[in-house]
Amino acid sequence: MLLFIINFCVWAVGIVLIAVGAYVMIEADKYSYLFGDEDTLTTVAGIIIGTGCFIFFVGFCACCGAIKEIVCLLQVYAFLIVLVIILEVVAAILAFVFQDDLIKFMEENINKIIEEEYDGSDNAATQSIDLVQKDFNCCGATSYDDWDSQTVWGGLNPGLAVPESCCKDYPNHGTGCNAGTPGNPTSTNKINIDGCVDAFTNWIQDNYLIVGGVCLGLLVFEIFAVVFACCLISGINKEA
Repeated sequence: MLLFIINFCVWAVGIVLIAVGAYVMIEADKYSYLFGDEDTLTTVAGIIIGTGCFIFFVGFCACCGAIKEIVCLLQVYAFLIVLVIILEVVAAILAFVFQDDLIKFMEENINKIIEEEYDGSDNAATQSIDLVQKDFNCCGATSYDDWDSQTVWGGLNPGLAVPESCCKDYPNHGTGCNAGTPGNPTSTNKINIDGCVDAFTNWIQDNYLIVGGVCLGLLVFEIFAVVFACCLISGINKEA
C-alpha cells in the first residue's frame, strides 16, 4: 500500500514535468531569441516533457509489478528510479559547475543583441529584449549604460537615454521617463537601473530554497520508492 502512495507522488511529479515542459514549449518563442539558437528552449522543453513521460512510465511499471507481484517489473522499476536519481544528481552538479558559464553566455548574447540588432522596431530582437526588461524590471545586460550611442538603437535615437521598456511601470510609465542621451538618462529615478543578467540571477537565487526543497523532497520519495520496491521483491521471493 505504501509503495502505491509513494508511486502516486512519483506519477504526480511526472505529470507536473509534462505540464511545465508544455508551458515552456508554448512560451519558448518569447525568450528563445536571447539564447542565440531559437531551438534551445524548445529542446529544453522537449527534454522536460520526455523526462515526465519517462517517470510516468516508471510509475506504471511499479503499479503493474505490485498488483500482479511480477518481480521482473519491480526490478525494472527499482533500476529506473536509481537511474533517475543518478541523472538528477549529475544534472545538479553540472548546473552548479557551469552556472558562471551560463551567466557569461547570457551577458554576451544580450549585449550582442543590444549592440547589433535591437532597433526599436517590431523585430524578434526588440520584442525579446523589451519582454525581458519588462518582466524582470531591468535595463540592459549589465546596466542602462549598455544603451550608449554605439548601439544600433542609440544611433537611431540620439535624444533618448534608453528604450521605454527600461522605464518603471512600463508600459504605463507616462512620458519623459527615458529622456537624455544614449546610455545617459536625465533621471535614473524613472528607469530600472539593474542589468537583466543580474536581475535574472537574483530571481534564480531568490527561488533556490523553493527549487531545492522540491528537488530534495522528490529525491526522498524516489529513495523510499526504491527501498519499498526492494522490500516487496524480497517478500515475493520468500513466498515463492
